[in-house]
Amino acid sequence: MAQDRMDAQGSSTSSRTAALVDSRFVPRQYEPNYAYPLLVLLHGKGGDEDQLIRAMPAVSRRNYVGLGLRAPVAVHKKDGQVGYSWGPDFEIPGRSSFRTARPMDPADQFRRAMCDPCSDPMTRLEDGVFAGVREIRSLMHVHSERIFLIGFGEGAAAAYRLGLSFPDRFAGVVAVNGWLPTNFRALARFDALRDFPVLAVHGAWNSRVPLAHARRDVATLRAGGLRVAFQAYPCNHRLDPDMLADVDTWIMNRCTNQPVA
Repeated sequence: MAQDRMDAQGSSTSSRTAALVDSRFVPRQYEPNYAYPLLVLLHGKGGDEDQLIRAMPAVSRRNYVGLGLRAPVAVHKKDGQVGYSWGPDFEIPGRSSFRTARPMDPADQFRRAMCDPCSDPMTRLEDGVFAGVREIRSLMHVHSERIFLIGFGEGAAAAYRLGLSFPDRFAGVVAVNGWLPTNFRALARFDALRDFPVLAVHGAWNSRVPLAHARRDVATLRAGGLRVAFQAYPCNHRLDPDMLADVDTWIMNRCTNQPVA
């Protein structure tokens, strides 16, 4: 698997037909008779649907179909560029380096409500992810029991929210430099979540989301009976290549039912 990260060729396509704008990663030498694991990729705050698609070669160019989704809330970054956020329900309390986009005037709000009745952030998240998964499954051969949620930063909070709310719909959650969302009962589905697999990878020098915060979240999930693997890396709040290589190993172990130390 290490070699295919180095020299294989990947490709991606984009679509606006799902509830959320998406970008897709097609594995090198795609084989339509093989049921691929699907990685549903949720970007960090200020990112977009391509943020984790661009990182897919560091995970694997061959092993997975990738579906990158764009969060529904526009935010302005410090450099003046526009990025996207999953909404205030997923922010780190007391930490925000972005400004939300200019509020809409009442007329625009009315028009949006008429054209987009599902504007609630949680409804948009759930409906957008499930619509994106249905669409890509109609186009590519995806294994129905090997659909993983992978989130970075704020996207990890969204991945936790979805995975822990619908453990029967996903094969596991990968949280990269992430956190459990606030105002959310993570273990509400206690019986269904028993043995649900989670991988948390975190930068040991992460000042935005301290390592102690990540360890506390992992302890909470383990106390609820989830199978949580955790690893810290000598990096800050970023997508580290060693992290992504270990994500590949963990997911392939889940797919082949091999025990993980």
